[in-house]
Amino acid sequence: MVTEPAGGAAMPRERRAARLLGLISRHQHVARQRNRLNTAELRILWLLTDGRPRTLRVLSEHLGLEQSTVNRQVNAAIDAGLLRRFSAPGHTAKLLEPTPEGVRQLEEDMAGPLGAADRALDAIGEDADHFLDVLERFVTAYGAEVNALSMGDGADADAAATIEREAP
Repeated sequence: MVTEPAGGAAMPRERRAARLLGLISRHQHVARQRNRLNTAELRILWLLTDGRPRTLRVLSEHLGLEQSTVNRQVNAAIDAGLLRRFSAPGHTAKLLEPTPEGVRQLEEDMAGPLGAADRALDAIGEDADHFLDVLERFVTAYGAEVNALSMGDGADADAAATIEREAP
């Protein structure tokens, strides 16, 4: 299917989708320029601010990164006072949770982008909830397809769809 972009020239829908994804990525980059937290800190804190401490292994699984990479990122966040590592009864592995300073910095960094998203949804009006439902379906399907590509031929797209839906 071919669609008409604002300029009038026909553009295949997959290219239009790629263009829009690129624009979103650019807008997110601009929004993150003002952040004090780096991307790794932001992702880790976002996951941990649901009130459930996690082990390094569980964080690695959620982030889709090697445990050694997440360990390095966690240690840097601990050194920066954003996370704390602690022992808890019934757990052999140490748990991680955000410090009050980590929560404060995350909330401060996310206030601008979340406010911008809320205002953009307000601009859509009564279609905002429908838009979010469709966007969620698209992101899930796109993630499954991209993950299936990275797993090679014959990969089950449903099994490959292990994206974190609440990532910032």
